[in-house]
Amino acid sequence: MSRNRMMLLLAALAAVVVLAGGFFLGVRPQLDSAAAARTDAESIESTNTVTRTELERLREQAKTLNQQRATLETLRASVPDSSNTSAFISALNATADAAGVKVSSITVGDAQAYTPPVVAATPTDGGDSTATPAPSATPAPAGTASVPVPVAPMTDSSITAANFSVIPVTVSVTGDFAQALAFVKGAQTSDRLFLINSISSSLESPGAADAAAADAPTWSFSGSVYVLSDEAGASATGAPTATPTASAAG
Repeated sequence: MSRNRMMLLLAALAAVVVLAGGFFLGVRPQLDSAAAARTDAESIESTNTVTRTELERLREQAKTLNQQRATLETLRASVPDSSNTSAFISALNATADAAGVKVSSITVGDAQAYTPPVVAATPTDGGDSTATPAPSATPAPAGTASVPVPVAPMTDSSITAANFSVIPVTVSVTGDFAQALAFVKGAQTSDRLFLINSISSSLESPGAADAAAADAPTWSFSGSVYVLSDEAGASATGAPTATPTASAAG
């Protein structure tokens, strides 16, 4: 092989090496950088799309912000974060005045920590269970009402004994049936939630001091009001017992 031919081969080999080195040292990093930039741009665009969607949702919610605040205040008044029994008693007296009944007594008991209802577990097929299997249901005779299936209680894991308490309340009033009914309606539609679960009535004795109320029955309504604290570690606090003097229309 001649010297000139060898030099040409060496020059060609050197050119290939230079081109390969230029590609790996100069062009390839630029291509990788461009690919990374495209990936970042796609990721940013995807994030921007999510952000724009969230902003649009927040704009729509902002349009009802005042309404939501009003709803929140109504709910806070219904189940406040403190017992505030004096305001509740004043509201009951005002309801009695409007209904035309005379308040005999209002008794507010001690607050009790909320006890979540226990939902009985239903055994699944193949699982171990010590419960005695129920006998096969016998079809009810025609014309016989079937026994309703009990509805499972609804619970919320955010409502616990630490932040929710129940205060028993008993109210006794004197008035006729229509007046007592109006009082119950007013008490249960007032700002503070008052759940009445027991009602009893009795006639006044003939020797009653108020002759106009001698023949009017006395109605006793028992139920509960509630306290929901914003503090996770809050515990139920006791509420005083009170028998206020109320001036109500007879």
